[in-house]
Amino acid sequence: QGHVAGGRVFGYDNMTITVPGPDGKPRRSHVERRINEAEAAVVRRLFELCAQGYGMKTIAVRLNNDRALCPRSQRERPAGWCPSSVREVLYRDLYRGVVVWNRTRKRDAWGKIQPRNRPEAEWIRREAPGLRIVDEDLWQAAHDRLAEARALYLRGTDGQLWGHPARGTESKYLL
Repeated sequence: QGHVAGGRVFGYDNMTITVPGPDGKPRRSHVERRINEAEAAVVRRLFELCAQGYGMKTIAVRLNNDRALCPRSQRERPAGWCPSSVREVLYRDLYRGVVVWNRTRKRDAWGKIQPRNRPEAEWIRREAPGLRIVDEDLWQAAHDRLAEARALYLRGTDGQLWGHPARGTESKYLL
């Protein structure tokens, strides 16, 4: 039905939908996502920087230097962008208008909390054009650039994960 089943996502506001109860008082029915335009502008900029060839660390530094809005910090951590936050935004299907449910199983057969990833065949994907922040062309350009960087890295290291990827760009450092 498109209701929010998880928590807050950067770029969106969670809106509580109420309906009149049997006693006439408003009752919470469900929660829906609405695009937060200020945060959505940062998400679009992040994708544009990625499509232009910037890496995740460089994007994080640029956003922090420009004092761009950032995801809410948790557990008293400093607020700001880091490469892992940039990566999470770049790979979240919701920004291109695809909602994915059932990625993880929260409890085991005995009811004990043990989160586990589910096979991709069990995921439920639904198109949600009203939640699209990044158009398909920009999404594809950014992901083509990420795939190119991944292929270049694995080719330069003979398929082994080691060191930094060899970029086709000029370094600002001599060595």
